[in-house]
Amino acid sequence: MSDEMLWALRALEGMVLIVGTLIAYRSLTAYRRTRDVALAYLGAGFVLISLAAVVSGIVFELWTHDLLTSWLVTTGFDVAGFVVIFYSIVRPMESISSKQTAPSSPPPGPGAE
Repeated sequence: MSDEMLWALRALEGMVLIVGTLIAYRSLTAYRRTRDVALAYLGAGFVLISLAAVVSGIVFELWTHDLLTSWLVTTGFDVAGFVVIFYSIVRPMESISSKQTAPSSPPPGPGAE
């Protein structure tokens, strides 16, 4: 791999780290403000995706210099992050549907006291 391509890869991974960290920070800040657990899961998912960039770089630069191994590590973290993000989206729907109760009696009609 040429030096230019390697630096481009480092730059892109750095951008993933920065943007993912910003999204995770905003999600976790919103969680603290609202106590909506879905926002905490969303933030955790983006933390995992952001960590993928860091761990991938460490694996490639300091451990193996093998892109395939680095990609496998990145993909593992990305999949875990996306699963957590997906859960953050689906979980509120599950909790809302499980909280639904039997319909109450209809309101009284006109003239009823």
